[in-house]
Amino acid sequence: MKKRNKEVTVMLNMNTLRIPDQMRLSKKAWPIVYVQPKDLDLWHASSGVASLVGDTLGTAIKRVHNKSINGQVLLKVHIGEPNCITRMRPEFVVGSWHQRFLREMGASGIVVGDTTVAYSGPRGHKKNPVGHASKYLRLAWKHGWSRKGKAGVPFVVLDRPVTAKSDEFEFIKEDICFKIEGIKNFKTFYVAGGFAAADFVVNHAHLTLHGLAGMAGCVKSIAMGCSGLNGKLQMHQSLLPHFDAKLCVGCGQCVESCPEDALQLNEGNTCPTVNPESCIGCGECEAVCTVGQGAIKLRGEEITNWDRGGQTLPVRMADYIIGLMNGRWDNVVHILHMYAVTNRCDCVNSKQKPFLEKDLGFLIGKNPFAVDRLATKLLAEALQKQGHNNDETFLKSTKNSSGYVHATYGIITEVPIEKISIS
Repeated sequence: MKKRNKEVTVMLNMNTLRIPDQMRLSKKAWPIVYVQPKDLDLWHASSGVASLVGDTLGTAIKRVHNKSINGQVLLKVHIGEPNCITRMRPEFVVGSWHQRFLREMGASGIVVGDTTVAYSGPRGHKKNPVGHASKYLRLAWKHGWSRKGKAGVPFVVLDRPVTAKSDEFEFIKEDICFKIEGIKNFKTFYVAGGFAAADFVVNHAHLTLHGLAGMAGCVKSIAMGCSGLNGKLQMHQSLLPHFDAKLCVGCGQCVESCPEDALQLNEGNTCPTVNPESCIGCGECEAVCTVGQGAIKLRGEEITNWDRGGQTLPVRMADYIIGLMNGRWDNVVHILHMYAVTNRCDCVNSKQKPFLEKDLGFLIGKNPFAVDRLATKLLAEALQKQGHNNDETFLKSTKNSSGYVHATYGIITEVPIEKISIS
């Protein structure tokens, strides 16, 4: 266990932004493999078809990552809320084929997992205290995510160390705070302990539309799904600075450094005051504090307004995934499940009806921005064929995010595409 903790610490000490050439240069770009379903109804497919899909996905993964895997492997998933019936299917994520494939590549332990969420319900942070996560695990088992269920491997809650598996998938911290220079909106990041401890990750995301982000795909699956609670609050602009009057010297350095002018030091006051409506929870104030002994602490506030900051949520998620993926881009493969696509995400606790007449299949790649962009293009084309007059908010959102990461970090989102069929 000490060795595992040391590895995590070393990994997160990389405080310099590192984006590989394969994310920036077209000639070296990682390709995307598009697994086309032909006329298969993936949502209702039989177990035999699911096995066929699994074999095809294994082939696709090898095309984008033909290297050895050493250590513990996380299959990041979304299990859906209790009443969500259009959720990701465990049969497509794991099974004998997947375990065999990953073991052959050197995996020492394999688990599926996800983090607690900032809202209420059986997956909620408050409903699953650090000492146990019984409500979350019970829902995971019910939806087939367990060693004895359709998944065939253990399910772990990535910010609940009590769910770690000895000698299989070990981690000891709820979340880990680290800093990176060079990311526009954030200096401080909070990563779930289980995600930090994984040596290799297969990020399985389920494509849906999303009220705030435009669409839910691979970027959201890592940014929101692998961050600690404070990270989620940062992205939802609900992580605010609190000042210790006994330690703060009133120097004003944080006020001058605030990128949104959310801090004000009034005459006669020892400590600055914060405007919650302007604060984006970036942590810059804490980073520049001259006292450096806890004079400023970032604390999570309950999310009372989910629409707050909705216009910039895709950009903040883009920054956050870049922080969480720093130094590990080559060891994460993203698989986007494009079936049972609904108007709202799988975090909605109600039954929804898919709006596409035909499932789109799967996209596999290492550049999550490129995968999400291609998915929105395929989705728009499918809707056009069906004669839908949609406002294409999801297209605009992804286009804006793609433009942002290219202008800010030089990340490309148009990459080579290879097509294979499920057969």
